[in-house]
Amino acid sequence: MAKGVKNMKHISKKHILRNTLLSVVALILMVGLGFGLIRYREVKGSIDNSFDSAQVPNSRDTNYLIKNKKPISILLMGTSASDFDSSYSGKTDTMMLLTINPHTEKTTITSIPHDLAVKIPGYNDPAQASEAFEHGQAKASIETVQKLLNVPVDYYALININGMKKVIDKVGGIDIKPTASFNSYGYEFQKGVKTHMDGTKALAYSKETDSSTNEYYAHVSRQGEVLAAIMHKSTSIQALMNQDFIKTLTDEIQTDITFDDLTTIIKNYKHFTEYVDDTHIAATTKSVKGQQFEVADQKELQRITDLIRKNLELKADTTGNEGL
Repeated sequence: MAKGVKNMKHISKKHILRNTLLSVVALILMVGLGFGLIRYREVKGSIDNSFDSAQVPNSRDTNYLIKNKKPISILLMGTSASDFDSSYSGKTDTMMLLTINPHTEKTTITSIPHDLAVKIPGYNDPAQASEAFEHGQAKASIETVQKLLNVPVDYYALININGMKKVIDKVGGIDIKPTASFNSYGYEFQKGVKTHMDGTKALAYSKETDSSTNEYYAHVSRQGEVLAAIMHKSTSIQALMNQDFIKTLTDEIQTDITFDDLTTIIKNYKHFTEYVDDTHIAATTKSVKGQQFEVADQKELQRITDLIRKNLELKADTTGNEGL
């Protein structure tokens, strides 16, 4: 990776955060809404089984927030684990903070670089942001973000991209028009040509083909396309009536959003995708103690803190000062 500030204006970057993370949230909400209408008890049980408390004392009363249509924040993370369950403790591929303001109908998605230098409570200093979940699961991830930016994290959700193979096969495959022509893991993809993919082929489509920065962002964008295609397919009556499909989907999601919370969020935050503002923590590549990190200065962290707190309708405050 070249040194210096990353070129976040690359053409593929603009909609990566929106495509990927909104698809994750939409998948979770779709499970709660569509499935719940048809088979309430089974669906509630499956979704509640994906519940995993972060064991972090809430800095805010989330029940009050969602019932009274107050702005909320959700820490969204993605992983590519071969084995995934409630005990998963590996690194995360992506980490983004979503803030939803129902009053302005504005959503902000803040991307946190996976190799951003951060201070993880009780862990090596400095560490990469992606290591927080590996060290202390959701609790460490939430605490790291809160201390880094001095903003509250109300909920979290972790989705296993590799687990989507089983989900895709349960709905009979998905259809995608590749955004570029390339070869990946024995498969050939042609730009603009509608392609039917089973789970194995879809994962090959979404995987990285090299380690370049641009390819990393393209890989994350393709993950978003796969998630969006799953969401589209999962709204079919066949899928909604398939309890095995519902269980397979929720098995690949770990969250502290309960079924009851979901139904309230669906009702009170239904326009959260009307206006979405994508941003990121701009950072510079530096070598620290022999390891490469992305390092954000205090001015940049303050900019992000101001943006997030404003969308959450919180008073201005100093950033967390937990970077380098």
